Amino acid sequence: MKFKLLYFGEILINPKKRAQHIADIRMQFHPQLKKLLEHQPWDNLTKYMMPGATKSPITTRHIGGIDWNPIITPNLKLLAEIEIQMMHPEIVGVPRSDIDNRVKTILDGLRCPQNEHEIGQNTPRDIGPIYTLLDDDHLITKLSVNTSHLLSTHLFNPEIHKSPDSIFMMLDVNVRVAEGTLENLPFMV
Repeated sequence: MKFKLLYFGEILINPKKRAQHIADIRMQFHPQLKKLLEHQPWDNLTKYMMPGATKSPITTRHIGGIDWNPIITPNLKLLAEIEIQMMHPEIVGVPRSDIDNRVKTILDGLRCPQNEHEIGQNTPRDIGPIYTLLDDDHLITKLSVNTSHLLSTHLFNPEIHKSPDSIFMMLDVNVRVAEGTLENLPFMV
């Protein structure tokens, strides 16, 4: 089962407030993932998520007073293959284009926080559960990254593209089943 996620904004390599930076990235993915769960077969996952979980195994994690609902979890025996198309305003191949640290930052933004220290101060606590792609990044079994020059930054928020750390990313996510169960049957297509 495949779907796409989009991200446009800064990917800072060594931010002073790393937890908040990762939280800001998570919050760009949250509404996309919430919308995904309104469609079949993804809506089947809501049976295992708080609030309103009706079936076990419950996949929701409670960290820092927030319910985190990951889509890909070991409880449901789901895995992810991710292909990242990374486009940035700088010319590809210049020393400033630090690919590995940017990928690490985006992967941290795709997963649930592992403890309270990974939750940013400005993470909203009153919007209900926050949706993330991954319970943890060890559930990624395949990762590929392509980079290219972003030629039309004017299509996006003009304030964001002034930063040399701004990137547009398109993530193709392929969800795979590690072991067939009744819970993950809709994803075995």
